[in-house]
Amino acid sequence: MMKSLITRTTSAFLAISLLITLYYWLGLDGLKVIIYFSIAAGAFELTNILLPRETSTLHKALFFITSLLVFHTSTHYPAVGMLGITIFIVFFLIVGVLTNQNFSSIDGLLNYQTKALLGFVYIGLLPSYAYKLLDLPNGLNWFCLLLATVFAGDIGAYLVGVLFGKHKMMPLLSPNKTWEGAIGGLLSSLFIGYLASRALPHVPIMGLLATTLITGVVAQAGDFFESLLKRVSGVKDSGRIMPGHGGALDRIDGVLFASPIIMMAASLFEALQ
Repeated sequence: MMKSLITRTTSAFLAISLLITLYYWLGLDGLKVIIYFSIAAGAFELTNILLPRETSTLHKALFFITSLLVFHTSTHYPAVGMLGITIFIVFFLIVGVLTNQNFSSIDGLLNYQTKALLGFVYIGLLPSYAYKLLDLPNGLNWFCLLLATVFAGDIGAYLVGVLFGKHKMMPLLSPNKTWEGAIGGLLSSLFIGYLASRALPHVPIMGLLATTLITGVVAQAGDFFESLLKRVSGVKDSGRIMPGHGGALDRIDGVLFASPIIMMAASLFEALQ
């Protein structure tokens, strides 16, 4: 346990140091660069998780590129975002149909396209809300609240689960996660909500506590969802980009699900200010 904890802590420290450095030199643009890099890494990992090994390089590349286009369009062109995303997806589906000879069966083609559509929402649409947070009033504080809530929940769940965990939550999806760990994670997320009252003094404390509690629950659901994807694909970690943590998706799975929650809360409380 100690060796694993040291490895995880070191990786997290280096990642946080990189975030701070980029923010120091580039401001919010530095954080946006990190988001783009994370989404590109996550899309690459998701390509290998969702799509069968026999999927051709052409179709894997098409999925990867379309995922990035969906993310870029939804973040930078909100006025025509849905139209642009729809066009990209229609083009993706058409190419799949026209190249159906690359699949061993019609079911294989349908399976490929269905999983890809799920991937576009997961790695293309959901993280766009984290990016958009930075453009809101007090956007940096809300963005930090998102990361702090999710990561504190991860740390709390891990420590409490290792020390006191006895009752398994969903052993088929994640055999190491326990109810005790989940409660520890939620308490850690709530603590972040309490601390956030100093950075967001115009937001009622009960509003922050409710936001971080809901965010903690959703983030844990996001973790289970990624576990589902990995179990179906027969992989343990999405990648190896962060020693002790796994791949990019292993680190941001909770952030992906939690981003719309924080975005909704931020939009509401900033509008009421």
